[in-house]
Amino acid sequence: LLIGDVYKQAFGGHEHIPTVGEMYNKMLSKDLWEDMGYTEFDLFIAQSFIDHSKDLNSIHSVVHQITSKYALKDVEKRIVLESPQFVWMRMALGICSDEPTLTRMEEVKAYYKDFSDGRINAPTPNIVNLGTPKRNYASCAVFKSGDTAKSLATGDHIAYSMTCASAGIGGYIQTRSKLDGVRNNTIKHAGKLPYYRAVEAAVHANLQGGRGGAATIHFNCLDPEVFTLLRLRHPTTVAENKIGGIDYSFGYTPLLAKKAASNEKWMLVSYKSAPALHEALYSGKGFEDAYNDYEASSGKREYVSARKLALEFLRVQEETGRMYEHNTEEMNRHTPFKQAIYSSNLCQEVMLPTSEYKSVEVLYSESNTVKGEIALCNLAAIVSGRVKDSEYEDVAYRALKMVDNVISKMDYPFPNLKHTAQARRSAGVGITNLAHDLANRGFDYTSPMSKAYIHRVAERHSYWLHKASVRLAKERGKCDWYHKTKYSEGWLLIDTYCKEVDNITSQKNMFDWEELRKEIKEHGMRNSVLEAYMPVESSSIAGNTTNGIYPIRDYVVIKTSGNNKTVFIAPDLEMLKDSYQLAWNVPTKDMTDLYAIVQKWCGQGISADSYRKFEENAPRKISAKELLTDWFYRIKCGMKSKYYTNSASGHTLSVVEEKGCGSGGCTL
Repeated sequence: LLIGDVYKQAFGGHEHIPTVGEMYNKMLSKDLWEDMGYTEFDLFIAQSFIDHSKDLNSIHSVVHQITSKYALKDVEKRIVLESPQFVWMRMALGICSDEPTLTRMEEVKAYYKDFSDGRINAPTPNIVNLGTPKRNYASCAVFKSGDTAKSLATGDHIAYSMTCASAGIGGYIQTRSKLDGVRNNTIKHAGKLPYYRAVEAAVHANLQGGRGGAATIHFNCLDPEVFTLLRLRHPTTVAENKIGGIDYSFGYTPLLAKKAASNEKWMLVSYKSAPALHEALYSGKGFEDAYNDYEASSGKREYVSARKLALEFLRVQEETGRMYEHNTEEMNRHTPFKQAIYSSNLCQEVMLPTSEYKSVEVLYSESNTVKGEIALCNLAAIVSGRVKDSEYEDVAYRALKMVDNVISKMDYPFPNLKHTAQARRSAGVGITNLAHDLANRGFDYTSPMSKAYIHRVAERHSYWLHKASVRLAKERGKCDWYHKTKYSEGWLLIDTYCKEVDNITSQKNMFDWEELRKEIKEHGMRNSVLEAYMPVESSSIAGNTTNGIYPIRDYVVIKTSGNNKTVFIAPDLEMLKDSYQLAWNVPTKDMTDLYAIVQKWCGQGISADSYRKFEENAPRKISAKELLTDWFYRIKCGMKSKYYTNSASGHTLSVVEEKGCGSGGCTL
């Protein structure tokens, strides 16, 4: 009934579905599709493989999501202008418009099949904008502001402009703390809150899909304002200290955990007082020595209990569900990048180098020698369980080439961003539908066999992406900033992964990585980084897949995006209900094991959700020991970041300090 209504709105009925050529010319005349350079014969070929019967074989949630969120519309008449198959065709035509004319239509056919059969998952900006005059394809933008008025204003401008360009925002504002001296100590600094409010206003000034933009601001464990910053979203925080319109991520080093475990004191130091110490936090190594050296100096500092700070962070994380975290050392250690990574993105999976701009004017400079970099990542995902081993090489190549093509096609708000993004060519290709794939095979998230399978899935994914990037380097040349990656020195993920993974699963590597290392040394790579594991919250519905690598939260859920609500049923529920493992039934340790295995094969990060189940009629209580134990294990396993903290009960959470835990050596 729904697809019949869509056909009626868009075409006047199912008997009036236009050909691809008719649709192309009609939408082109309305300036809704762009002129992609296809001939009438090309469009005749496209007509031979478009398959509208796929709409009739789709479930309701798929059609509803595509036509309500992604398809082009006439908002005044309130009618849909594209059917799902024309959305997939528009995307395929858009991706391949610059491909060689002799092979272009074969490429269009392959991409159309990948999209319409749900093998490649494209991010929302690609689904909405490919093939249209709008060339805003960036999924994520990450920026850093420096400790000057002009640099801070530049950060606000970046947040505003990149929200307009459809990107989610991640940022790190590297500035001094409240009451620090400014202008030769003639005035006192107001702290970070005013700058956070400015970012909040910038991202909410523009709409994305009917709602304001979104940002996650990152801060670290050295900051003297850290206790205030941890509670910016907490419901009990007083209004003047509350900034609830953006999210936050707490950056820590394993040294904080070490001191929390032994109940030692922790040093808080302003960036103004110790800029080198703050930089060492993002070096990937050597921070403990830098910390000890500064502690031995006469530099300004204050002390707090390391355990008190850790528990405040963990309490807020549990109570709000939205205090994210990032391990500043691990994100700078297990990475292909040589330059410092200061923050992640909105959803905590994109980890790329950034550096501050001195002024807004610099953003618009055409010079390639300008200092400053906004990190930009374009995403995609391959659908686990729908791609055979024999097909994975080709599908991985097309997924990565889609990302590479949109990097070339994109409209960039700033000339300097175009230069840096195209020099890096950073990709983030992840996996989605893992829960469905596991259920189909009779696996869960906890057994040794399941963990071995997840290891094989993640390794296969990374290996073929590397082969695809080498293949693209042969065809198009390696990226301009290849020399700024560890790949140029012979590095691979197998060199720096967290060895605790070997204790989680005994699965051996399947592929010949040493032979790949030789191939990379000879030909280089087209992309600076390849993998990132995103939530796939919205676009998963359009492909009828489970979210990313997460277990399902329930068999039937209502997903909300802006004013759009979609009822989503776990795929093949009639057959697989007894095989699906709900997220609430996966122990916390096993979720960490999952992320650790995947992180071994991931150059960026993971939107790593956690789940905690409480008895329905019992008080929600959790011990401080349990919170610390879980956190220590995440660090031990090399997790770079953590995203949402989900709980299955709506009652108030109470974190209980266990007797003996706060007085002396910790027994964890």
